[in-house]
Amino acid sequence: MTKWKVTLEGVESGQEDDIVLSFTDTQDIMKPPIVERYVIEDVTNVVKKQDHYHELPNVKKVESDAQDTIPHGKTTVILITLKDTKEKMGVLLSLTDAFNFSVRGLRPDDFVNSVQNDNAKVTEILTKLTKDPGAFEDVSLVLPEDRF
Repeated sequence: MTKWKVTLEGVESGQEDDIVLSFTDTQDIMKPPIVERYVIEDVTNVVKKQDHYHELPNVKKVESDAQDTIPHGKTTVILITLKDTKEKMGVLLSLTDAFNFSVRGLRPDDFVNSVQNDNAKVTEILTKLTKDPGAFEDVSLVLPEDRF
């Protein structure tokens, strides 16, 4: 399966504390869903109201082992920890020309396998971020530089 490597800026500028995450390309397991812009806007608004939701610094680089890239300025990353199961999951999205978002990658492998069996799980989780914020222990959001 194709992997995306996403490098996030750490707290300090420079490479010393950069965060590198690996995502499985959704094209390998499903037709990548399109997420309406308002969903991400709603999540952004919830970040401001919930103590356990927060923004991380920007994406520095996104590249795949298939030599594809996503412009870092059009990339959104959502990292989630469920409260009840402590399950961690991540969603890599890219801003489309129509200013919606395409789900490009998922992490970790347990979440990938779960979505492979039930494609609706991605949109269910993204919707739950705004409808039931108490279901999450931690949510980290990285928004694109090219804000919508």
